[in-house]
Amino acid sequence: MRIIAGAAKGMPLRVPDSGVRPTQDRVREALFSILGELIQGARVLDLFCGSGSVGIEALSRGAATARMVDESRASCATARHNLERSRLRGGSITQSDCLAFVRRDRGCYDLIFADPPYCKALGDRDLIAELLNDRTAELLAPGGYFIAEAQLGYGIGTAAGCNFAGWELVEQRSYGKNTILFYRVASS
Repeated sequence: MRIIAGAAKGMPLRVPDSGVRPTQDRVREALFSILGELIQGARVLDLFCGSGSVGIEALSRGAATARMVDESRASCATARHNLERSRLRGGSITQSDCLAFVRRDRGCYDLIFADPPYCKALGDRDLIAELLNDRTAELLAPGGYFIAEAQLGYGIGTAAGCNFAGWELVEQRSYGKNTILFYRVASS
């Protein structure tokens, strides 16, 4: 894994030894290609950050800030190492359960990324659905995007499972078994 573009382009990223599934370079490249100029000066929240690859990539491409949140101590240590190594400014790491963080945070973000453990089978917890049904919309700046990565097949990864009250699914792109969903708060 590496930073794909921007000020830290080519920097290799350390990945926690276990418990994470980093967003593949080609998926990150596609994601940031879709976002294009929206990343410039953006305030970013990276939930379930793992190695911090998405938040650090955002900073490398010109985001003003990137708050990276993960419950795992090992993931936070790895993300902190990667952030320090990148020498990029505007990044911060918070160790917290992501749903609890969303419930108590009072920030305002232009882009919120969520890449939680996938809902892979019936009965698995669908953390993206929980975020979309929680107060995540209150954290988005007007015109902001909530972007989620999921596995096709269950929960939000199904055609019927990706619609939520108060949200508009703007775009969905699939890469193998993975899908990236782009949401905006629905206009009233």
